[in-house]
Amino acid sequence: MKNKIISHFYIKKARVNSNGYAPIYLRITINGQRSEIATGIKALPETWDKASEKIIGRSEKVRSLNSQLANLLIKVERAFLILDDNDEKMTVRMLIHQIKGSEEKQQGIIEVFNKVLIRMEELIGIDYSKNTIKAYKSARNSVQGFVRVKMRYEDMGVMHIDKSFAQEYLNYLKITKGLKHNSAVKILKTLAAVMNYSTENGIIIKNPMEDFHCSFKENDRGYLTSEEVDKIYTKKFEISRLGKVRDVYIFQIYTGLAYIDLFNLTTDSLETDADGSIWIATKRQKSSNISIIPLLPRAREIIEKYKGDYMCQLKGKILPVYSNQKMNSYLKEIADLCGIKKRLTTHLARHTFATTITLTNGVPIETVSKMLGHTNLKTTQIYAKIVKEKIAKDMKHLMNNDEK
Repeated sequence: MKNKIISHFYIKKARVNSNGYAPIYLRITINGQRSEIATGIKALPETWDKASEKIIGRSEKVRSLNSQLANLLIKVERAFLILDDNDEKMTVRMLIHQIKGSEEKQQGIIEVFNKVLIRMEELIGIDYSKNTIKAYKSARNSVQGFVRVKMRYEDMGVMHIDKSFAQEYLNYLKITKGLKHNSAVKILKTLAAVMNYSTENGIIIKNPMEDFHCSFKENDRGYLTSEEVDKIYTKKFEISRLGKVRDVYIFQIYTGLAYIDLFNLTTDSLETDADGSIWIATKRQKSSNISIIPLLPRAREIIEKYKGDYMCQLKGKILPVYSNQKMNSYLKEIADLCGIKKRLTTHLARHTFATTITLTNGVPIETVSKMLGHTNLKTTQIYAKIVKEKIAKDMKHLMNNDEK
């Protein structure tokens, strides 16, 4: 025997239902790797004999339930022997797939992924963007790679995707693929969405990933100080492209628009009040939320500067926005020329609008949230936390000076 297996039944007392019954699980450990199978059998906790791993009682029902447990154990042992003959190194996931795979033909996770993608592509530009579909395709390919490499299958039945699978996949993304935590979690969230589709369409009864808790880690959201913003704003550039990128960047700093929303901005996105105030009213591509932003003087100044730009007029655009890749590349040059040590990115401009331009100057967080087009106020509160920390730091510096 090349592999080692340990299996035993136990009752989950923590999941007692309203009638006092708790589910019985079969825990399987192969080569130190552990997973569980729900037997579908419930019993009163006081009737469960831990030593014999059976339900206590002599009734026909109890005998039938114990017989079902014994048959499941035989099925596990048979599946183990089959795989042990064929595989040098067996995983517990392979065993569970062998057991359940013989029970019925079911849809595979990659198959379902493809169905979801077909539906999304039919609604491209309506409910989904090209980038969202691209992210789903990338997640599908990643899951397929994991199933092939780790599970040794081309596809895996949706009913076999559980918390154990999710944890193994998360480890695979971090260790084998070298992804950072938040990047790995983003792919897992996509997988969870596909599993939700499976539930909604009756492929599985319940999404097991609902019980798998894995959240994003809060990143340190950097921002530019008002002094750094002024350095960029007042800098004279001899190279035309850098001057254009600087103007677009300053506009982004004073509007808080995400890059893709800035890129999509057209003359139709501008509204003018009776008093001459200009507003941006645009739908965020990421969330479809509406961003309503009054134009501050510097942002308005930049719009006026490019009103007669031939390429902007030709494309119906407000500003000459380069690709995100080029923007970030040219921003590195701008940072060097302005003597700014921070890594300038288009997303840093959005953070700067939230912190330096608005919250630090007393704009209510609810107003900032609306301008940023956030779905949840909690997202905006991250910026408020940064501002609070900055105020505390500044006040501490003031107190130290006062003591001197």
